[in-house]
Amino acid sequence: MRFWILLIIPMILVSQNLKVASYNIQNLFDLQLNGSEYPKYKPYKNGWNRGALNKKLNNISTVICDIDADIIGLQEIENINSLKLLKNRLKRVGCEYRYSAIANHQNSTVKTAILSRYKIIKHREIKVSHSKRQRSILEAHIDINDYPLVVFVNHWKSKYHGGKESKRVAYAKALSKRLEALKGEYILLGDFNSNYNEYKTIEKKFNDTDSKTGINHQLKTIKNDKLVDINTLKKYKNLHYNLWLDIPKFNRWSMNFYGKKGTPDSIIIPFNMLDNSNIEYKRGSFGVFKPQYLFTKRGYINRWEFKNHKHIGKGYSDHLPIYASFSINGNKNISIKSIENLYDIDELDDRVKLKDVKVLMKMGNSAIIKQSINGRGVYIYRVASNLKVGYSYDIVVDKITTYRGLKEITQISNIREKEKIDIDKYIKNANKLDINNLKQNDIYRDVIGVYRDKKLYINGGKPIDIFFKSDKPKSGEEIKIKYAHIGYYNRIQIVVYNKIKKGEYNGIL
Repeated sequence: MRFWILLIIPMILVSQNLKVASYNIQNLFDLQLNGSEYPKYKPYKNGWNRGALNKKLNNISTVICDIDADIIGLQEIENINSLKLLKNRLKRVGCEYRYSAIANHQNSTVKTAILSRYKIIKHREIKVSHSKRQRSILEAHIDINDYPLVVFVNHWKSKYHGGKESKRVAYAKALSKRLEALKGEYILLGDFNSNYNEYKTIEKKFNDTDSKTGINHQLKTIKNDKLVDINTLKKYKNLHYNLWLDIPKFNRWSMNFYGKKGTPDSIIIPFNMLDNSNIEYKRGSFGVFKPQYLFTKRGYINRWEFKNHKHIGKGYSDHLPIYASFSINGNKNISIKSIENLYDIDELDDRVKLKDVKVLMKMGNSAIIKQSINGRGVYIYRVASNLKVGYSYDIVVDKITTYRGLKEITQISNIREKEKIDIDKYIKNANKLDINNLKQNDIYRDVIGVYRDKKLYINGGKPIDIFFKSDKPKSGEEIKIKYAHIGYYNRIQIVVYNKIKKGEYNGIL
């Protein structure tokens, strides 16, 4: 019986579930006077005291615990201290989130934040304007079982107090610009202060953009005046899908403002969250979290109460949380290999992971990488735009090929930046260059020889083929190559990319 159990367990662990949520918690302030608070949240004024704060922390913690999301984006957090108070309260009640981040640079009254059970590798802010009061978009890079996921937590300009649509378009443009430079899987979530179909519901008093909306037109959740569905998303990969479309129309609301229901909160995904690889959205899993305690007896959302110029110490938020589930595809087909292994095969049967590769040189979107000082190098062809020279990475190799004898990696994913490295020790000295034992994608320092008839003669010995991308020297001229790249095109050769000065060339751009 034990033998059969051991066989079955690996099949059960093929994929895991990842739950992601968003919640506007309606103003969590601490009790420290910073000068940027809303008037009603000044410490020890209007009933905002230790008792009210504890009640607010307890209530919000109850909601977050009950949602039980692995990652939750939050809106309307005052500052990092308020976030710490919430984290500590969650830990105390048994719902610990080890990792967190907040968009804390701007001096806005409230900010966006994120809590995660998975490690946040790094985070940054997307500034929408130069105004210090303008909320930033939080961008968090999270490691999901070696799959990189970027989560953008948004809180766009409200429609109240002068909140014209152009303000939200500005947010959408800043976000879209960042997405253009981003490769890989990501999720857009938060309080966009826009309905999922804003292009149809926009009110005249907010419409200063000729009905062009941030969430629909700029984020490309519509095409040909129709909301993007799954089939359209898979056909046009530059679009986005709003998960509100996964549930019936009558259930599409997360806010009910005096009987006026809307969808200011959204979770939006790109095509690669539906391509059956890495992290995959589970169709039909999107929903609105609405237990009975989040509603009053009259059926209204049980918002945090402020009456007669005083905090009552009751309620939760004026928004309902939203959530969605994603499957984390198992790593059963990703084995850890070395660069040397790639030279033993013509193509991959399954993806492989290369750990701790060092980027030694780049030529446009191509690069040379090595794992160890004495190990082999390999050429990444036109898919290295997200790699930087002098840094180490873990990467997954999806596809390889051999072109004219040159081994090439032609598709990579799951890029994880690790640390800055000294590339000099991975580059060989010229006195180690053995014409009879050259290996492609090695790099040699300060190679000197005489150029003649498309060959380089080193110390008068056996010549090696040499290829100049430009500025070829004169026949018989002695040249020095600062960094000589050993390439391959039907046979081994040195590849030179540019001329530094007369008689001196470079194999690195």
